[in-house]
Amino acid sequence: MPIDYSKWDKIELSDDSDIEVHPNVDKSSFIRWKQQSIHEQRAKRNQDIKNLEFQLEMNSRLNKRVDKLLKDLPDQELVDLDIVRKTLNANFDKTEKGEGDNVDPDMPPYNEMVEDLIEQLQNDAKKEGKDPGDGSVIRSMIQQHRAKIDNVSEQARQKLEELYQEKRNLISSEDIHTGFEKSFVNKASEKEDKEGRFLPRKADAPNDIVLPSPPQTFIEYQDDIMKLAPETEEFGKIPETDLKASETFLLNHLPIISEQQKDALMMSAFEYQMAGEEAMARRVIHQSELLAYIREIYEMKKIPHLQVKELSEVIKMFFEKVMFNKSNEMGKKSFLESVNAKIEHVKQRVKVIEQEEEQEGVETIQLKSLDDSVKLEVNLPDFESTQHEEQLKQAAFNKLPVQMQDAVRSQSLDRINEVFADMPIEEAEKVLDLLNEGNIIAVNALLEDENEFRELQEQYHNEQGIEDLSIDENSKVQSEGQSSPTSTDGFVSTSEVVD
Repeated sequence: MPIDYSKWDKIELSDDSDIEVHPNVDKSSFIRWKQQSIHEQRAKRNQDIKNLEFQLEMNSRLNKRVDKLLKDLPDQELVDLDIVRKTLNANFDKTEKGEGDNVDPDMPPYNEMVEDLIEQLQNDAKKEGKDPGDGSVIRSMIQQHRAKIDNVSEQARQKLEELYQEKRNLISSEDIHTGFEKSFVNKASEKEDKEGRFLPRKADAPNDIVLPSPPQTFIEYQDDIMKLAPETEEFGKIPETDLKASETFLLNHLPIISEQQKDALMMSAFEYQMAGEEAMARRVIHQSELLAYIREIYEMKKIPHLQVKELSEVIKMFFEKVMFNKSNEMGKKSFLESVNAKIEHVKQRVKVIEQEEEQEGVETIQLKSLDDSVKLEVNLPDFESTQHEEQLKQAAFNKLPVQMQDAVRSQSLDRINEVFADMPIEEAEKVLDLLNEGNIIAVNALLEDENEFRELQEQYHNEQGIEDLSIDENSKVQSEGQSSPTSTDGFVSTSEVVD
């Protein structure tokens, strides 16, 4: 059978006795130089790998803390270093810091590094002429810094992959594993020995050279915290009753046991619950809680990276001591209580979300005055008059719904707004057009929302301070409708969301 010699091309040799050199160059000296060069390059490559791995791990730890602050703290608390410190210490180990052979022992813990970052950003904001006490400014600067870190991390990951590939392509003595660790070999029977000597050698002989493979890392999608890896999604579909299948799957897919994947799986329960798939919602919550418990136990060991042996031992111990322990089921009971609590939380939260969605878009037009000192005046038609203008008013008034006619006759703004509150937005707009057509209540402006009304009101008061304006008492505002040119008249109507 043909023999593949290609793998020998990858061996990185440091002592080539057959090398050809220039006659004026001492051969033994050249070989020593080459040996030294290869060893130095190999040591530098290994050191670069360690440095990049540590850099990625450190950035990941810092990003988790920054994301937590951005998510949980409002702007006014984000600039308060005491609140920042308490929040970090309540959610993360305040003593956790980088560890490694080349890590500065005086390196501060990750929590302190995040505090220092915010303090530095406040100083930078002050130098740039910005308000360091403005939480929105600091939040924006943190987000910009966060984006830079993600960019640096991506470049580090690419460089690390190149170094892994280079290491895989060059086999050194440290990568060769012997096939036998014993000093004796069991003698086969004479018949087996005679038959065996003519059999072809097996391809998976134990003295084959084993190429190194890059270490496994936890799956963390920094750009999309809701993103699920395909393996995590598959794990979420395992029935909660099949615990053995869950254990086996986790042992074969260690990288999914990350904080980000655990949270993303938990959040998918909301989608299932909102879609009416309660069984799937319960299932993914159960599986997410498995990830949470195992992750928490593993973090207690303070191991910064994914170590296959240690994490595998944690998984086996958890299922043996908690899920499969028939003599003491308190651990499993506590686990299931946590699952049920989260299921109820998801159900209640989904109900609130659905109620909010039902209320969204239900609008009602409400008349408001730009000037609190100005009262609404309604121009009621003269029902006895035969003048053309008054007859037009009468015609427009008669087209109004009966409830609105009664409200207009009362000349009460509250009564008119109560009638508007019970009208669909389309009907209310038609009523406004009739009021405008008959010059009963003139409507000259349509604003987008309440904020635009406040801006118009502020503009109105500013103009009042400059000159005496002639105020028409009617204009209109609508929250989520079509907009038309606005005016600075004395009255507007605003559309509000009602419960």
